Amino acid sequence: MRNIKHALFAGASCLATFGSLQAADLPTKAKPVEYVKVCSLYGAGFYFVPGTDICIKVGGYLRAEADVNAAGTLLPAVGPGSTNNRDNVNNRESQSLVQRTRFLWSFDTRQQTEYGLLRTYSRTGIQWSTGDSVNSGSNAVAYIDRAFLQFGGLTAGRAVSFFDIYSFSLHSYQTNIIGSDSGGTGINLFAYTADLGSGWSATLSAEDHTSRSKPVVNTIGTAGFLNLNNNAGGAPANLGTGTFTSQAGQTLPNFVADLRLDQAWGTAQASVALAKVSGAYYSTNTTAAGGGGALAIGGGAGGLVSLGHPDDKLGFAFAGGAVLNLPSASGDTLGWQVVYAKGASAYAGQGQGTFNVVKGSNLGIGFVTDAVYSGVGSDLALTTAWSATAGIEHNWTPKWRTSLYGGYERITYSDDATSRICAGLAAGGAGSSANASGFTPSNCSPNFGFWQIGSRTVWRPVSSSLELGLDVLYNHINSGFGGPVNVSANGTVPAGPFKASNQDVISAAFRIQRNFAL
Repeated sequence: MRNIKHALFAGASCLATFGSLQAADLPTKAKPVEYVKVCSLYGAGFYFVPGTDICIKVGGYLRAEADVNAAGTLLPAVGPGSTNNRDNVNNRESQSLVQRTRFLWSFDTRQQTEYGLLRTYSRTGIQWSTGDSVNSGSNAVAYIDRAFLQFGGLTAGRAVSFFDIYSFSLHSYQTNIIGSDSGGTGINLFAYTADLGSGWSATLSAEDHTSRSKPVVNTIGTAGFLNLNNNAGGAPANLGTGTFTSQAGQTLPNFVADLRLDQAWGTAQASVALAKVSGAYYSTNTTAAGGGGALAIGGGAGGLVSLGHPDDKLGFAFAGGAVLNLPSASGDTLGWQVVYAKGASAYAGQGQGTFNVVKGSNLGIGFVTDAVYSGVGSDLALTTAWSATAGIEHNWTPKWRTSLYGGYERITYSDDATSRICAGLAAGGAGSSANASGFTPSNCSPNFGFWQIGSRTVWRPVSSSLELGLDVLYNHINSGFGGPVNVSANGTVPAGPFKASNQDVISAAFRIQRNFAL
């Protein structure tokens, strides 16, 4: 028995010694684990970047869409010719059905500083649409519509124009080509916003001019003037928005100012924009000096510089509008906006420089410019434009909502501008070098109007992050140049006589979209 006790004591002593040796090998204190923490300062979805006081939110959406007579968002039903020929409604080569898939992601970082909030925000996407290349590596189209920094009252980068108030995108899937709306693309700007208290604020902004300009047209000696589809001989014609016009290059931004009121009931705003309107030269022939009567860009005899250019003028636009939260149901909204512009037509309508709808031998057409001039010694005749848009949406239940929206845009030319346009067309004649499109109307009246009315219904089957919706839109153009019109063949429109008359198009968009942390 005594031997057994000695053995047990010896075993226990060994176990105690072994356990103490193992304990000596363990760390005396575990290092703290730094977990990602929720940042509640700026709403749901924000987290602290570990080790900093910077909050970050990652969001985005995935969208599948099918469009009829719309060619995808940002490409409306009524517009210039394109690879999809969407405007030639009865053309068998038209892509009347377009499918699109898009993935968009966003990064939002925010930090409190002694000077106020420091924020950076970027949003970019990638998509594929019917008609895009299917070759590996070339089928996806990437874009960025937001990339801005905010520091105190400063906003710099690509953001929504401070002129904008109401956008159809609040109530529609289809592109708003009436009114001022840069939400789908953004615009480069530098702006400062002053907080005036009680919900009032005022902003001064210098914004990219080329993104908010329409063609400036020289009606004399311009190849492709008033080309029906902006495509004469495979090259962009004079009415293509951007550099393929008689518009001078950007030397000043557009200056925008707004006065805004934000309250629990919604937002109201008044805006003004000033734009420098400039023509290039009195001749549009910019080939090098040589034979065949070509004009030189330099200052020599016959050069463009010696020919001179029209004096610059000041274009302007005014807007007023509001977006209201209605008491009828949670999420119900009402929005409206009215714009008047002279020499700054893009503020009245973000659409393209040419509206046209072709149905058989009937043609609805209109051209949008900022100004026209007519040869050596002439000045700029500014174009007048105005528009009105409005929309309302009601939530029937938390899962169902329906909107009704619409707008009207009117483009008018002064008697002086009309006479210049008509003289240029008459001098060109069908198929001449001065009028490569062969556009010869019998009734030369360029004034026209365009209106839309549509409705969208959305179903959210499981949560607010998933929605399925159908949007149907009626588009109508009150055509300019009423009566018989001769047009030379230019790729998408056959040669032969047309009748300029009012036309309409019904477009539709069906969308499935999953949002996350937007």
